[in-house]
Amino acid sequence: MISFLQGTIIYKTSHKIEVLVNGLGYEIYFSPKDIPKVKLKDEVALFTHHHVAEDRNDLYGFLTREDKQVFEMLLSVSGIGPKTALNIFSIGGGEEIIKAITKADVDFFRQVKGLGNKGSQRIIVDLKNKVGSVTNLNFSAIDSGEIVFQALLDLGFTQDEVRKVLVKIPENLTSEDERLKSALKLLGRANRFTIHE
Repeated sequence: MISFLQGTIIYKTSHKIEVLVNGLGYEIYFSPKDIPKVKLKDEVALFTHHHVAEDRNDLYGFLTREDKQVFEMLLSVSGIGPKTALNIFSIGGGEEIIKAITKADVDFFRQVKGLGNKGSQRIIVDLKNKVGSVTNLNFSAIDSGEIVFQALLDLGFTQDEVRKVLVKIPENLTSEDERLKSALKLLGRANRFTIHE
């Protein structure tokens, strides 16, 4: 599988680029949001997803490893193919997509042509718990602006523990005080569970 390419851009359209690597040209589908960031003759390093199907053998490229990981998470959702997943990147980068999932923001995903309400809800339902357990994503402190996030860090919990618990807080709790109390209860339960094991 081709997971990384480094070379020179020799052609680009509104949704894909061609990269010359050691005399070979690779056609790569690229996020419309990232297309303006690259120019012809640019030297680029791309993290790629190699999608092989019965009638397809395509490459999808990303400027960061984190965006590639989010793209692959989207592909794990039933009914979401690579073209639809890439279209989601046209409305926001990986960090924005993660935030939309954690906040159950259906309207964010409904902006994607052809996704609809059911598809948008399926992404959130299928990935909400996965997002909480992803430890390799290196976005700069998702939700770090939240007082609850910082308060839990100040109490000695790790960023990984806090991220996992924030996605489990009931949506109807909106005040910072309620959210903090709920998070502490969930963390307490998790700690007790670990101890008894």
